[in-house]
Amino acid sequence: MQPESLIAQLQITANAFVAITKELELNKVLQSIADSARLVANSKYAALGIVNEQGVITSFITSGLSKEEREAIGDLPRGHGMLGILIKEGRPLRVHDISKDPRRHGFPPNHPMMTSLLGVPVSIQGNIVGDLYLTDKIGKPEFDDEDEWWLNLFARQAAIAIVNARLYNETRQAQLQAQTLAELTGSLNQFTQPLELFQQISKATCRLLDLPSAAVFLLDEKADRFPLQTGIGLRNNNPEDVFLPINGSIAGQVLLKGAPIAVPDLSQLAELFVPYLGSGQLPHSALVVPIKQYGKINGVIEAYSNTSRNFTISEIALLEAFAANATLALEKAQLFEQKEEFLSMTAHDLRAPLTAIKMSIGLLSASLPENFPPLLLQLVGNISRNSQRLDNLLEDLLDLNRLEHGNVQLKLAHLEVGEIIASVVSTLTPLFEEKSQKLIFIPSEQKYRLLADQRRMEQILVNLLVNANKYSPEGGKVEISLEQGKEGRVNIKISDDGPGIPFEEQGMIFNRFYRRPVHEQGTKISGSGMGLPITRNLVELHGGKIWVESEPGQGSTFFVQLPLESPNLP
Repeated sequence: MQPESLIAQLQITANAFVAITKELELNKVLQSIADSARLVANSKYAALGIVNEQGVITSFITSGLSKEEREAIGDLPRGHGMLGILIKEGRPLRVHDISKDPRRHGFPPNHPMMTSLLGVPVSIQGNIVGDLYLTDKIGKPEFDDEDEWWLNLFARQAAIAIVNARLYNETRQAQLQAQTLAELTGSLNQFTQPLELFQQISKATCRLLDLPSAAVFLLDEKADRFPLQTGIGLRNNNPEDVFLPINGSIAGQVLLKGAPIAVPDLSQLAELFVPYLGSGQLPHSALVVPIKQYGKINGVIEAYSNTSRNFTISEIALLEAFAANATLALEKAQLFEQKEEFLSMTAHDLRAPLTAIKMSIGLLSASLPENFPPLLLQLVGNISRNSQRLDNLLEDLLDLNRLEHGNVQLKLAHLEVGEIIASVVSTLTPLFEEKSQKLIFIPSEQKYRLLADQRRMEQILVNLLVNANKYSPEGGKVEISLEQGKEGRVNIKISDDGPGIPFEEQGMIFNRFYRRPVHEQGTKISGSGMGLPITRNLVELHGGKIWVESEPGQGSTFFVQLPLESPNLP
C-alpha cells in the first residue's frame, strides 16, 4: 500500500473508531458499526450479526440497503450457509463469488444479488459477540489481505464498543427498573382491599417486565389448585372460572421447587395448563414467581409473553423482589380486611345490649318518683347520655364501614341548600351557646338547588359544624356561607377561629381514625376520628369534593363543593 493510501486508510479507520465509540445507546452503536465497516472495507453492502451464547443470530443490522429493501427481505437470517460457517468457525472468511460457492445456502426472496464476501468475527477476550459481513468490494473484483487486516482491526474496536454499550444499557436499565420497582411498590400501599391490590399487582407486573399479560393466583390447598384472583390481558378474567391445578401447572412446579421458574417456550412442555391470552392464543413464554406469606408459598404471580422470550436473571430477580413487596402489601390488606370484619361484627353485637340499656333507662326515667334523690337522678342522666353517645359511635362505625364498601344508597330529592343549612344551624345553636360561641349563617341572595339525600346532607353539615364547635375556643365564632362555584357547582364554606391545621396534616384529617395532636397545644378534645372520613365519603358519594384551607393560629375553613341541579331557583 502506497504511503498516501495508507494515510487515507488510517484516517478512514480512525474516523470509524470515533464514530462507533461516541454513542452509548446500543442500537445506534450497532448501526454505526455496520455503516463504518462499509467505509473501512470500501464495500457496497455491510451487515452486523449479533449472536447469543448458543451462536444464534439475535440481531442483524444492515448498511447499504434502503429501509424498504431491508423490510422486503423479511425475517432474520438463521445462520445457515456462508453466515453459519463464519459463526461456527469464528475465523475470517473471503469468497470471490457467493453465487458460485458450493457452501452457499442461497439468498432469500427479494434479497439483492451479491458477489464478493469478506467476513470477520467480532470478539473480545475469545468471546464472539457477533460477525461482520462485507459484500461487493467497490473498484475491485474481490476483497484482499489488506481489506481483511483493516477489517479485523476495526472488528476488535467494534467488540469493545458493543460491550461498553451493553454495560451502559444494562446499567441504565437496572436504574430504571429500580426506580419503577420503588414506584410500583409504593403504589401497592394505597390499597387496603385485596381485590384492588391483586389488580394493581397484575398491572404492575406487566409494566415492570413490559409484557401484555399477567395474573395473580392464590393457593387453595383443600381443592389442590390455584384459583385466579385477577388477571390482565387474559381471555377469561373471571376468578370463579379460572384456576391452575397443582399437578400440571408451572404454579404447581413453583410450589414444589420453592423458587421462580422461567419457561422460554411453553409449547415444549407437554400437558401443561396455562390460561389463554386475550387474543385467544396460548402464551409463548412465561415467568412465574412465588408469593410467600409467613415463610410459606401462598400463591404465584405469573407473567406471560405472546412471543418467544428468554427471561434474564435480572428480570427474574426483579419480579421476585416485587413479589416480596407485594406480599407485605397483601398481608397488610388482609389484616385490614380482618379488622373491618371484626369492627363491623363488634358494632352489630353491641347493638342488642345497648338497645336494651337505652330502653331500660328510658322506662326508668319515666317512672322516677318526684322525690328521687338528686345524686341518683344525675347518675340516671349520665347513663342516658353516655348510652346515647355509645349508640352514636356505633352508628358512625357502621356508617363508615358501609360507605367505604359502597353499601350506602342515596335517597335523592330536590333540595335547596340554604334551607338545609338554616335548619341545621337552628338545631345546633344551643350547642354553640353552651361554649358562648356565635354560630353565624350568612344567607345567599341566590338560591341553589341540589339533587341530594336530605338526611345525608344534614349529616355532612352537622359533622362539620360540630367539628368547628369542638375546636373553636370559648366565646369563639363559626361562620357558614354559600358561594357560586365553577362549572355549575356551589361551595359551602365553614370557617372557625380554632387553632388551625399545619399544612402537612391537612390531607390526613380526612383519614379514618386520624386525630390531630391538639394535646401538644394544651387542649383536650375527645372524638372518635370518624366524623371527617364519613363526611368526605358522603360528599364524594354526592359527586362533590371537600378540602380545608388553614394555617396554625389562623383558624380553618372547610369547603364542600357540590354539583347543582340548577344554578338558580325562581
